[in-house]
Amino acid sequence: MATATDRESFDGQVARGSEALKSGRLDEATSAFKAALAIDPSNARVLALLGLSHFRANHLDMARPIYEDLVERLPTDASHRLNLGLVYLKVGDADRAITSLEASRALDPSQGRAVSYLGLAYARAGRYAEAYRSFLIAGQHDLAREIEQNLTTAERDGIHAQLGPSSPAIPLPIAPLPSAPVAAAPSARSASTPPPIQDAPIQDAAAAAPEPIAIPRTITTPPPPPKPRARISEPPRSMPAILVDKPPVPGDDKPPRMTESMQFVIGRGEVKAAHDISQAVAAATPAPAHLGGAIPLSQLATTELVQVTDDEAPFELTDAGALVIRVTERVVTRLDRVHVTGGDLTFESATRRSRGHSTEDRIDYGGTPMTVASGTGYLIALPADDREFVPVTLDDDILYLREDLLFAFQASLRWETGHVPGLRGQLPVVQFRGDGALVMRLDKPLVRVKLPPQGVLFVDVARLAGWIGRVIPRAVVPAQGGPLGDLCVECTGEGIVLVSQSAMPPLPVPPPPPPAPEPVPVREEAALFDVLGGDVLSESDAEHDAEATAPVASRSPVAGEPLSEAERSVADLMSDLDVDPHRDEI
Repeated sequence: MATATDRESFDGQVARGSEALKSGRLDEATSAFKAALAIDPSNARVLALLGLSHFRANHLDMARPIYEDLVERLPTDASHRLNLGLVYLKVGDADRAITSLEASRALDPSQGRAVSYLGLAYARAGRYAEAYRSFLIAGQHDLAREIEQNLTTAERDGIHAQLGPSSPAIPLPIAPLPSAPVAAAPSARSASTPPPIQDAPIQDAAAAAPEPIAIPRTITTPPPPPKPRARISEPPRSMPAILVDKPPVPGDDKPPRMTESMQFVIGRGEVKAAHDISQAVAAATPAPAHLGGAIPLSQLATTELVQVTDDEAPFELTDAGALVIRVTERVVTRLDRVHVTGGDLTFESATRRSRGHSTEDRIDYGGTPMTVASGTGYLIALPADDREFVPVTLDDDILYLREDLLFAFQASLRWETGHVPGLRGQLPVVQFRGDGALVMRLDKPLVRVKLPPQGVLFVDVARLAGWIGRVIPRAVVPAQGGPLGDLCVECTGEGIVLVSQSAMPPLPVPPPPPPAPEPVPVREEAALFDVLGGDVLSESDAEHDAEATAPVASRSPVAGEPLSEAERSVADLMSDLDVDPHRDEI
């Protein structure tokens, strides 16, 4: 959306579609949401509203690709996976429904709706033990009772033992036998044919209120006392409706009481006398889309969810911009903005490295000092308002990066610290080689400039961020009157030059050196004697040896007369020390 007019049109279409969706005008809602997506195709919230409109209109073939797209865009959103699983369930793809619903449940364990729908999917797939367990967990004893007849006694008791005393065994209801048999009423459809899946219109995004669903009721002659039934090992793929035969009971013309579990799965519409898996599937409704106001707890819990153990990558950037640092051996990182840690980690100061050897100088230019994190664990660095993290992977590459732009790197990389030649330490850089990963922290994206063959690039000193490849930099004075100021960096060779959109921070001013000690005056003879390899003479020694030292220190050679061997040695030493041997003072 490039203009304010587009934004206004977008907001208007979303508002019109949301109102139509609340009122059940599904065609109008679909049209409005499509118009909004034409303006902003990447808006996931509007795409979810369009999917909900198709779902409520029972256009499952249109809702399915929308929810598949949403799951791919937002893989940690539990509600989208739940809705996709429900679509699969309604179109009869029980296996895919189970996969999607299990993923939704794993992302948000607090979402009870996923457990209910998982029970329905397990039942449709013939996985009765898992369906029974899911219904018990969800508190849907009526549906669990229908499934229990497909379990052996050992299976049922094992499930109750796993769940503990909070889920007692559920006996199948046995009605009193009537005095005379009652003929079976003609059924509206065959018991072996499941009823068509239909979805009732929903009047509000947050509360599902499906219309009454006609439920066939099968009335048969009361059966004899139940006998243990063998488990159906290979159910038909179509999974026929599971019905519970129930003899008529005087006064049973009133609808049964709606339990909380039945309300959760079936909805708050009219309830008929019989309940089965097919009816529960038909009445299942998707997670509501956010139309404004309060958001569901599941959305709060799973939106931009950070999961530190789901990946082995050393650095991971979350949807919210946070950086997950996974430490398996050693990682060098800054610790500012790190507010979450875990595992068994130790920390020590990181020092610069030159020619393969560590120095005593800390790596601290451009921010907080860098630290070596060792052990096994993780750190989570929160994003700053003005800067973002950029993870980079090296595959036998060469990268030079300005030190203040570096946030973290794997210690397994080969690295050295140094400076651009000619700048006298005014542009510290870090060299990386080999395989591994590092993280930059930038306020704006870097500008990459390809170095032309046999060409030269001149870059402002304050804007040079680094380079990739075999680039040779050196400080030079640019042409007068140009845009580069008093000093720039000349880049030659082969590679890519990285240019920062923001100027580098100033280097810290070093503390003034301590004052030099007062010089101790010594006699010329003593200093000269020390140069020749002897000891510094005391005053008494000088008096005894004045005759020996004076000729060497004060004798002036006569023009044309060759120097003695001793005089030539003194001259050579003084020449090395940049001292005139013909002066009287050294």
